[in-house]
Amino acid sequence: MSGVSSCCRKRAVQVKKRNLCRACDLRWQRAGRPDAGPPPPSKGGRPRDGSTDDRAAETRRLLAGGSTLTELAERYGVTHQTVMYYRDRPRCDEPS
Repeated sequence: MSGVSSCCRKRAVQVKKRNLCRACDLRWQRAGRPDAGPPPPSKGGRPRDGSTDDRAAETRRLLAGGSTLTELAERYGVTHQTVMYYRDRPRCDEPS
């Protein structure tokens, strides 16, 4: 079957001829197979942890003060990629 899923508009995978991709079909089944079709996909991920927002704000402050990624990684006990994630993470008061 070619075309797109009738729900998410992604590539369709024939799942019992419902014209839904696998993800949409699983959501539809978990929702009790409503006549209206599957519920929309969740936004995804876990809710933000406040301590991560605090760590991100502290990281931006320390980097502005002259600290390096490596210094902060050693201080926090994480990789420099995690420090870059903190640096680049949107502030909780900013739109993402």
